[in-house]
Amino acid sequence: MTTSIGSGITTSIGAAPGRPLTGREKAAAMLAQMTDEQVASIMRSMSDIEVVDLMAAMAKLPPLQTEIVNEVVGDFLRTLVALHSVGQGGLDAARKILQARMGAQRAEEVLRSLEDQDPGGPFNFLNAIDPQQVATFLAEEHPQTIATVLAHLPASDGAAVLDQIGEDLRVDIARRIATTRRASPEVLRDMAAILEEKLSMLSERRNTAGRGIESLVDILNHADRSSEKQILSTLEETDPDLAEEVRNLLFVFDDIIALDDRSLQKVLRNVAPKDLAVALKGTSAEVKEKFVRNMSERAAADLAEEMEVLGPTRLETVEASQAELVKRVRELEAAGEIVLVRANDELVE
Repeated sequence: MTTSIGSGITTSIGAAPGRPLTGREKAAAMLAQMTDEQVASIMRSMSDIEVVDLMAAMAKLPPLQTEIVNEVVGDFLRTLVALHSVGQGGLDAARKILQARMGAQRAEEVLRSLEDQDPGGPFNFLNAIDPQQVATFLAEEHPQTIATVLAHLPASDGAAVLDQIGEDLRVDIARRIATTRRASPEVLRDMAAILEEKLSMLSERRNTAGRGIESLVDILNHADRSSEKQILSTLEETDPDLAEEVRNLLFVFDDIIALDDRSLQKVLRNVAPKDLAVALKGTSAEVKEKFVRNMSERAAADLAEEMEVLGPTRLETVEASQAELVKRVRELEAAGEIVLVRANDELVE
């Protein structure tokens, strides 16, 4: 019998070939079983080189028996079903296909190698987080959970997190990592989903708390002085860290420009020109002029000299100097030596 194909070539299906078909010949044989319209549709998705290569293989096909064609078509259909399963279902479908093709042991080896190519696997959302924060986040979890997570992180990340865990717990976790059997992918995915949700909720609470502090600072900036002092005094007793954070936000370095000249002069009495030069690094001309105007000629000259020789400075160094200056302002205010003007303060001349 003969079968017509889209290229106009005809192939016989008769005696069995004297050798196994190559992959290219199987493709050509499969194409020979299709209608002209099907072949034309397939050809449109191929490059010119691929078309020529396939047609050359088709032209040289040996005579094929019906059994050989059935085998080629069967392989093709099984491949389509396998590809569809993988597209729909991921790891389980891939495992079934690999086990059918290469056996259970080799299939698991291939899947493990795929896991190794994805450092952290289902827990890779922890890769970008500081090890100390990861250790703190995992602290309330069961030691077995911690061991499982660390075992599936990249080795360097797992070691960094383990270093941040208490010594007693660290030994227990290390023992569990060494003796626990490998968890199934489904268990790992479920565990990772739960931990990721917990981390998301924790981050959301922290973000909400951050906005709350900003709201409190905004309120205190517009509150009368007695209310501000009373609230901060109570916070100082119940939550010193929170009180300090609020104080830091209540008055920042840029607010110094709002100080009256006499208050600024008091602030500058105990500030070395070198430290002031660092604090003023990168500030506007208006801020610098405010400081220079409230300094003696000698001190202003010393400041100018220090600023002239001061080269590029790390941002954290500048911010640290500015923080010291702000601290000095707050100390003077607490001692009643200067007054910080708030947005709603009513001034009497």
